[in-house]
Amino acid sequence: MRKKGPPPGGARVPRVVAEGRKRKVVYAVVEGESTERDYLGYLEERFAGDPRTFEIHVLWKRKGLKPDEVVSWALDKLDELDDPRREQVWAFFDRDDHSRVAQSYERAESAGVRVAFSHPCFELWLLLHFVAGVSGSLSSRNVQDRLRAAHKAFKGFDKHLDAAAPAALSGRESAAVSRARSLITNCPGMVCTGRAGHGDGCKVVDRGPSTEVWRLLVELGVVPG
Repeated sequence: MRKKGPPPGGARVPRVVAEGRKRKVVYAVVEGESTERDYLGYLEERFAGDPRTFEIHVLWKRKGLKPDEVVSWALDKLDELDDPRREQVWAFFDRDDHSRVAQSYERAESAGVRVAFSHPCFELWLLLHFVAGVSGSLSSRNVQDRLRAAHKAFKGFDKHLDAAAPAALSGRESAAVSRARSLITNCPGMVCTGRAGHGDGCKVVDRGPSTEVWRLLVELGVVPG
């Protein structure tokens, strides 16, 4: 039986009553304490508009969370929704060297939590804004090194997105989505397509390199579906 409430050290986010019935509200529970939070803040600031068509509330914990902790918090948040038709809960977590990744993914999806899973790490999504994929070892360190080399705005990247990063990312979203979908098409499982996503026979831990962050951008209308 899962425990109720957020992980120790994580404050419960109050339910949000948005102005206007058409505005989407996203609660994003994230594994990391910096990169995902910075990126989602940029996404809202850059694309939500005025008046806002969506809002993103990031749930995070200092020093980060494990995938099963991300999903437990997401499930608790799902129980609190006032209007599931326009409120969504997303779970952001990576492959890295974590255990229980597949179980966490299945637990989230079966309950209705949207999953933005990245293999090996979230930084792959940022890298796809500049290049088609990652060569060499499928490790977080390799992906982060290649991100630093891909654009001068990320030369000193160390988890936080500095002031130059948003300008470097802006305008490259459609290309990043296209590249992310191409990675799915080339998935080793051979049952996956960029349009339909990963097939039932594709094991989560084998989906590398890949990232599902693009699904949020499509859901929010940042890029066409």
